[in-house]
Amino acid sequence: MPIQGPGASPGAVCSSVRLRRPTDTDLSALAGRIGGDRVSASPESVERYARDESTVVEARPWAVVRPRCTAEVAETLRWASAGRFPVVPRGGGTGVAGGAVAVGGGVVLSLERMDRIVELDPENLAVTVEPGVITARIDDEARRHSLFYPPDPASLESCSIGGNVAVGAGGARAVKYGTTRDYVLGLEVVLADGEVLELGGKNVKDATGYHLRDLMVGSEGTLGVITRITLRLVPRPGRRVVMLVPFPSIHQAARAVTAVLGARVLPAAAEFMDDVTIEAARRYLGRDLPGGDAAGAYVFVELDGDAPAALEAQMERVAGVVQGHGALDVLAAEDPGQQERLWESRRCLGEALRAWGRQLGKADVVVPRARVPELVEAVQGVGHRHRLVAASFGHAGDGNVHVNLLRCDLAEDEWERRRSLALAEIMKAVKALGGLPSGEHGIGVLKRPYLHRFLPERALALMASVKAAFDPLGILNPGKVV
Repeated sequence: MPIQGPGASPGAVCSSVRLRRPTDTDLSALAGRIGGDRVSASPESVERYARDESTVVEARPWAVVRPRCTAEVAETLRWASAGRFPVVPRGGGTGVAGGAVAVGGGVVLSLERMDRIVELDPENLAVTVEPGVITARIDDEARRHSLFYPPDPASLESCSIGGNVAVGAGGARAVKYGTTRDYVLGLEVVLADGEVLELGGKNVKDATGYHLRDLMVGSEGTLGVITRITLRLVPRPGRRVVMLVPFPSIHQAARAVTAVLGARVLPAAAEFMDDVTIEAARRYLGRDLPGGDAAGAYVFVELDGDAPAALEAQMERVAGVVQGHGALDVLAAEDPGQQERLWESRRCLGEALRAWGRQLGKADVVVPRARVPELVEAVQGVGHRHRLVAASFGHAGDGNVHVNLLRCDLAEDEWERRRSLALAEIMKAVKALGGLPSGEHGIGVLKRPYLHRFLPERALALMASVKAAFDPLGILNPGKVV
């Protein structure tokens, strides 16, 4: 059963100030200030923005505002601040934690129309973009200058860079190159009262006071609205190799990844799939996959570099290590078409799992990478106890595991009951293994109930104080994170 917005003012969850629902007159006043085509409360408009990719969070906003520039964002927030109207910033809507859904009511502020690549500066290895730019476009533009933007969320063809920055998105290449956070040089941010703030710039080093720029990354639209982003680029590696290695079990696969890293090989990516996700991909693609019925897990290793001899040596080292840990086969490809063929079973998992399960209970938990097998085993146990199909895949190289519980044929009420109990048990296991509730998707509304289990009370109080300092009226994305 989708989590529905209760329709009451969300003000009580984030501020002592009573938040209001804008009237038709209020919305007309905003339209008069920023343009009539920027503001809509039509049923078609609000329905489009009622959900994200979580599939279990649904709440129709009161209205949708789609600005085209920073000045219009600032004017919208001045209007919202004066009227005490809650505002929910939104990027591409590809999040899976309900962070951009107006749970409890609110006005969605969609940045999708702000989609310009403002400047690519090869001399300073930097690119400046608006928040609505689709992430894949940034690397496409960088490629024209032999440069590279490494962060690669699975939804990079549809997610926006503003959303990536807002949640601190990661991706398969995080094991070598880091996450979105590591590439943000500068931000233009509109505060809750409409003031525009410049944080950072193109400087590589910055030891100037508190790093408010870094605080904005991962704040999920609760502290300000990001309207311009300057990102660091790096030289593009000359060669790339993709290796797909099937194993009999997830335990052998995870141990092999740890051994590869211990063998002085730093892959660009080190991904894994368990047996359930392999079966989901097989069903979705409609064909046999490497390893056949003997494959209980997959590991994907991507290597890159410029020196052919060094890359060849790394390939041989990886092959030797994985074969020593029980690999059923080692498939490798340098041709881009063959590489995409190898990656296909991993890249299709979002669609494959939805096709199998209708609705998914998701969590992108993270544990120390050596404990990934224990987490996968715990997830499987939870699935068996609650009679749910449980699937795990993700980033073996950094311990970030994407847990998916599949609804399949359950009635809505029974699905919601089992999903809630199972996720609570999974979070308990994550805590016991020294992990955290989110590696790259953020807290949003779905993981907010678990946050107190992982962070000290004092830390949560400090976060609430930061929120109050930036947004004293509590109008920005109320009910999310803290």
